[in-house]
Amino acid sequence: MASQPTPFETLEAATRPKVLSYLSRFVGPTEAEDLAQEVFLKVHQGLGSYRGEAKLATWVFQVATHAALDRLKSASYRASRAQLPETVLDSTGLHAAPDHGQELLKEEMCRCIRGLVDTLPLDYRTIIYLSELKELRIGEVAEVLGISPGSAKMRLHRARRMLRAQMEQDCRILLDEQAELQCDRKEVP
Repeated sequence: MASQPTPFETLEAATRPKVLSYLSRFVGPTEAEDLAQEVFLKVHQGLGSYRGEAKLATWVFQVATHAALDRLKSASYRASRAQLPETVLDSTGLHAAPDHGQELLKEEMCRCIRGLVDTLPLDYRTIIYLSELKELRIGEVAEVLGISPGSAKMRLHRARRMLRAQMEQDCRILLDEQAELQCDRKEVP
């Protein structure tokens, strides 16, 4: 007879894929695996003291966000990233099928926009990831970041404004035959 999974095992199974994807946007897929281990160790250790102020999944993302920010700020992480060739640093995880032209264009647009998001200051990059890529509601974003909903709204507004300005500077936005947006990087003179 198989034993029932523990509450922690259930939580980890439900949130691990999303946490890995989230952490990959900050530190890349290889580093995300190690960081996810740290996150779930912290979650396991803190589960007994979890007071239920936030939804459990939101709390896990709080732990993941703090772990990712700590890793990004560490001197050892910055030094290791400085030594890698640019092709290794591409952590988009997008793999295009060569015979699907439209899909290739969409993936290139996603890669372009994600590249621009990656250039935003860390606070703004984080809120864009949580709000737009992880599709958390503003209240959940505020809980994850430990800020008020009003501050989260303001930060998201500023992040979107910065991203829009960066896109206007670096990209040409076009409509294709299906009236869908296409992004093309401007040539550097």
